[in-house]
Amino acid sequence: MICPYCQKEAGFLSSKEYYGTDYGTNLYVCRACDARVGTHKSSKRALGTMANATLRDLRKKCHLLFDRMWKSNEVSRSGAYIWLQGAMNLPSEKAHIGMFDEEQCKKLLHVLKEKRIADLKQKGREHADRLKISE
Repeated sequence: MICPYCQKEAGFLSSKEYYGTDYGTNLYVCRACDARVGTHKSSKRALGTMANATLRDLRKKCHLLFDRMWKSNEVSRSGAYIWLQGAMNLPSEKAHIGMFDEEQCKKLLHVLKEKRIADLKQKGREHADRLKISE
């Protein structure tokens, strides 16, 4: 795999070789610029695109907010990814945070924050309506 940042060849390492602990996964790592991407389990198939430190940080923030949708049982995991396709206007094969660039991550963070605000306002209205009913 060629690094998209410096165009050098990325090395293929096990998680044990890179982290010192075996997580049952592998990584493509560019030693020149520290861009990297993990793989599906112990395969050579990348989980997304290589990412530098800035992009890795943005992707982690996106996953933190996005994963709450399905981990809280607000929607199913597949339903969350269908929502992601629509929110980002992407086909299913491109609607994965591990494939997003910096601009897409920033857009998703904005959309997720707006969604959270709208959800909280809706819950507030529902709570106020319940209070009116019980009066």
